Amino acid sequence: MKPTLSKIWSYLNEDIREDLLLECQLLLLSFATGIQDAAAWPDYACFASNQTGNTLFLAIGVAGLANNAYSFSNIGMSLGMFVLGGLVMGQLGNWFGVRRRLWLLLSSIIQTVLVFVGMIVQYTLPIKPEGPAALGVIACLAFSSGGQVAMSRSLKITEITTAMATAAYVDVVVDPGLLKVHNRLRDRRVMFLVMLTAGCFAGAFAQRAVNSSFALLWCAVGKTVVTVSLLGNRRIERRQSNK
Repeated sequence: MKPTLSKIWSYLNEDIREDLLLECQLLLLSFATGIQDAAAWPDYACFASNQTGNTLFLAIGVAGLANNAYSFSNIGMSLGMFVLGGLVMGQLGNWFGVRRRLWLLLSSIIQTVLVFVGMIVQYTLPIKPEGPAALGVIACLAFSSGGQVAMSRSLKITEITTAMATAAYVDVVVDPGLLKVHNRLRDRRVMFLVMLTAGCFAGAFAQRAVNSSFALLWCAVGKTVVTVSLLGNRRIERRQSNK
């Protein structure tokens, strides 16, 4: 039993390598992010992940130009919990080791559970644009998103942020090797934009066809797939020096 536990512990403490599987996992998280924001905006008039938009809405509101089009409390909750999620999960990642399998599993589990909690609250309680239930759902989704972005950025695959599209659009069009047949960085950026956009459309149509809880369910399923698949990432091979 002890040797088995030792092998499991050793396996969980491996640093995972950067490869196609890790890219696919980040792309699936990008798809889930699109679903999540498409589900959050119609109900709460704020984004769970796109904090550029929330920051802009906050400034417009403070300037008195919002005409009560959205809720300051919702936007403040989303922005605050996103930053808190990034802070807490990012610093914990620094402590555990940002590529350590154990940490990536824990981080992904926390993110996924929070999305499931938000979905359950939406499903069981009447959806209202403001109030305690709305703030609770936004808090869960935004903290999860902050943790997700912190995790993805710490992995240093900067072309797949899982959330922010603006820089990716620009990086694609200014790439000196834009028209090259083989350009992995361009391909990563393009696939990120494709998956994020596809997620937005999937979330919007899922919301229109059923409701936002159904959309969030698919977001949670995507994050669950990523969590389970982290067990299959290959480790970084450490070269031993000859003495």
